[in-house]
Amino acid sequence: MSSSLAGKTLLNQYKVEEFITSTPLGELYRATDERRGKPIALTLLAKSIAENVEAVKQLEAKAGRLQSISHPHLAKYIGFQQTPTLAFLIEEWADGPSLKDIRRRNTIGAEEALFYAKSACAALDALHKKDFLHLHLAPELIRIDQRGEVVVCGIGNAHPIGEEAPRRLNRYPLLYASPEQIQNQPLNPAADIYALAVILYEILTGTWINGRQPPKTSDAIRKAHIEGTPPPPRSLNKRLPDHFSRMILWALRKDPDDRLKTTTELLTSLALAAQVSLDDVPLRATPQVAPVTQVLLDDWNFLPPPPPSVAQDTLPLEDRLATLTPQKKKRPRAAVLPVLLLLLLSGLLALFWSIRPAEIPADLPVNIATPFSVDFTPPPTFTPIPRPTDPHGGRIVFTCTRGDFHQLCMIHRDGTGLIQMTDMQASNYYPRFTPDGGSLLFASNRNGSFDLYLLDFANRDILQITNRVGNIISPDFSPDGRQIVFANRVGDNPAAIWMVNADGLNPRLIFTGTGDIVATAWSPDGEKIAYAMSVGVPQEYEIFVMDTNGRNHQRITQGLRGIGGSIDWSPDGSHLLIHAGPFGDKDIFRLDASTGDYVQLTSGGNNAGASYSPDGRYIVFNSLRNDDQADLYIMRADGTNEVQLTNHPEPDWGARWVD
Repeated sequence: MSSSLAGKTLLNQYKVEEFITSTPLGELYRATDERRGKPIALTLLAKSIAENVEAVKQLEAKAGRLQSISHPHLAKYIGFQQTPTLAFLIEEWADGPSLKDIRRRNTIGAEEALFYAKSACAALDALHKKDFLHLHLAPELIRIDQRGEVVVCGIGNAHPIGEEAPRRLNRYPLLYASPEQIQNQPLNPAADIYALAVILYEILTGTWINGRQPPKTSDAIRKAHIEGTPPPPRSLNKRLPDHFSRMILWALRKDPDDRLKTTTELLTSLALAAQVSLDDVPLRATPQVAPVTQVLLDDWNFLPPPPPSVAQDTLPLEDRLATLTPQKKKRPRAAVLPVLLLLLLSGLLALFWSIRPAEIPADLPVNIATPFSVDFTPPPTFTPIPRPTDPHGGRIVFTCTRGDFHQLCMIHRDGTGLIQMTDMQASNYYPRFTPDGGSLLFASNRNGSFDLYLLDFANRDILQITNRVGNIISPDFSPDGRQIVFANRVGDNPAAIWMVNADGLNPRLIFTGTGDIVATAWSPDGEKIAYAMSVGVPQEYEIFVMDTNGRNHQRITQGLRGIGGSIDWSPDGSHLLIHAGPFGDKDIFRLDASTGDYVQLTSGGNNAGASYSPDGRYIVFNSLRNDDQADLYIMRADGTNEVQLTNHPEPDWGARWVD
């Protein structure tokens, strides 16, 4: 069977190139999707599955949910396909060696094992947050791509948490199955923890968990999982720290209740045991951290790059964001040349603006000759999203109400170049750029409750950061980009302050106040967090600061009435921007972060949501001064020269300057 498909084309689309290996899912082939010109992983299912109507229904039923899961360390699942005689799973091809190849080369040390564990745990955590268990982990399904990044493959038969034990797809030995999986007991994420620990044991020691090569019979394998005691990894690899060895054994305990239960527990325990900071563990292989891997990558025969016609992706967020952007209509053949010329001209203009963002003069004019748009805002477009490049804040991102939903838009600070960045059947709020400007963080209810998502410009992908931890508002990055602070309401409890790692790991409660907390902002020096909390009057708040560990709270505001729920630090950390005043007549204030002294910057117009430019010279805010419709305005940091930025029939608000 392993060579029977090579050279064949299935469904007039998938050309099978070569057999790779057997996996717990079936026989793995590298193939080419000839319609898209991209390599894919094609897993041929056993005949007993292809001919089983119930098994096919189960695979089809969960395909849609699995296709929606996206994570940089998970191979994207494309779907389940059938011919009259065959059934197979398709996912993106991760071109590079697998952990099976690593094990053949040499044993590795604790730090190199942490490199694999960090990415694998992040991938499994993303799967678990979607209420799925992998349950088919094996060294053949953990690969290292050409960039040196770890990719977990084979989620096509991932198992919904809480359902009956999954159906086995073939006769691949149960070398990595947990005791509870073998005994058809209830399953939870601890089963995947066990499987990953077996794999780590193998690449650390060069042996299976019996301290030798795996048994040849199924009964012996089952018995070893259920009754056997693995030798300490350190007894087989003297380079391993003793406590690190003990953590591996802890993850291999027979009873899932006694085992490390989450990927976060496993990863942090291993890092502490190895006395290595997780922040120092790279996400790409380096000669220093992963020497065995790097040697293998240097010798690997990677696939050649696709032809330019395939590699160039000119459609906006094509493929990965196809569900979020409308499909372009086909044009008549006669219109092809004008369209090509228009695209060429648009590309040149886009290149010009991305390299030379519009500058705001030092003295903004206040007359009608200002370059800011006063009575017109360009309609939303769906051209590719440009990555922000101006370190002084060339663009502004904001929430733009469009139709029935709140979307995210971006505009040049001179009022030109409006781009609608999302087009979801959901509401999106609180856009924040990562410190490097390469991705956009926001809160969205696209999956029910408000969770955090990351729009990655380079990969044209949307990644889910949190999953049902509550209802999230007002996120903000730490200055180093490693942590996210946010306000979060869980159930009927008052909204509190939470944090999460930037990769979505370890969401945690930091501080529960006496009232609702509706805004958070991380200080530029990384030492403090400012927040707005209700102290008794509905829809009114006071401003506090605290240490990042949730201690040493200090109330800053004194005497201001009607403070609203938005905060922004000045770039030097000396002041905070807030809005306050009577209902329907708010103004922007600059608040001294150390004394609480304040200066009113606007006078009338019902203003809110103020944010500093990166250089601190200008402030963007939204105002209801024209026809009770929220639009964006810019003024100097001292409150002079207010200039209208947008003028749209629907609200524009919640603006933040691009760093």
